[in-house]
Amino acid sequence: MKKKKSQSESYLSNIWRRMKKNRRCMAGLIFVLAMIGIATFSPLLASNQPIICKHEGKWYFPAIVEIFQSRGVGPHWIKKSQPFNLPQFNAKRQLDPEEFAIWPMIPYSEFEQTTEYYLPPSSQHWLGTDELGRDIAARMIHGTSVAVKVGFISMGIAALIGIVVGGLAGYWGGWVDIVISRLIEIVICFPVFFLILAIMVWLEPSIINVMVVIGLTGWTSIARYTRGEFIRLKTQDFVIAAEVVGAKHGRIMFRHILPNAMAPVLVSITFGIAGAILVESGLSWLGFGVQAPAPSWGNILRTAYDSLRVAPHMVYPPCIAIFLAVLAYNLVGDGLRDAIDPKLRKQG
Repeated sequence: MKKKKSQSESYLSNIWRRMKKNRRCMAGLIFVLAMIGIATFSPLLASNQPIICKHEGKWYFPAIVEIFQSRGVGPHWIKKSQPFNLPQFNAKRQLDPEEFAIWPMIPYSEFEQTTEYYLPPSSQHWLGTDELGRDIAARMIHGTSVAVKVGFISMGIAALIGIVVGGLAGYWGGWVDIVISRLIEIVICFPVFFLILAIMVWLEPSIINVMVVIGLTGWTSIARYTRGEFIRLKTQDFVIAAEVVGAKHGRIMFRHILPNAMAPVLVSITFGIAGAILVESGLSWLGFGVQAPAPSWGNILRTAYDSLRVAPHMVYPPCIAIFLAVLAYNLVGDGLRDAIDPKLRKQG
């Protein structure tokens, strides 16, 4: 058991060592980790309530509590205390300036409206304001949560379907492989984005439906990689040895073959996350994705496009964010692929 563990650690350490040598991959990985951090702690970065404050002799942590409430995690008793849980309470106006308070670097929530419409970038509003006076930087930060959530959850659904379907086809072969392969070819024939649009017409526009639909239509490449790896690995000595000792088919598939087949599948998932972010942005642009007033990079870009002549500064933040996010995941995918199989880099 110790030998297997050391071999596994050595394999992973070799992959990590090769990835660290790829500067573009590491730059993409740093950006991806930054996105995850921003998405996780967005209430601490942009909120109209303080992170920590002392009010009327008591200590409050409203922005920290908001992290648990907005993510739906933590015990049920983690709730905001009065007066911070009251919608009519405006912390910026009603807190005594002399009392201790630590505010987020952007003291505006993603929904907060002001009377300062179409303001250009300034020290008060880093990226300016939109047509309703909302701070664009705050909306971009909270839109990052949508991008991260859509990317990981939708590809999690796609990975689950693709691994199971591809594993069955590659392991059993015969008519099972024929049927599944024909199904994969049929799904691949459809333009994915237009297929998603056709499905979304019949569903209520929401982030949950977007994630589910992207996941249900994005599993084909994962299934093909998984099928190919199962076909290659099922004739290996360790699989034959498991069959000889009487291991059940489910154990052979998911305990012995699958862990050794995951490397190229992870590469496909990484590229798929980039595609999912792009698809969600396109759906939100067309009005089928995240609905206003909830922010996403796609609907922020749509609003910016409608106000292009009045406030051109609104266009750049979502465009740059979408471009960098897709680029970062593609760089990580390229680096992971080269680290797993250096021969691909030599052939390229």
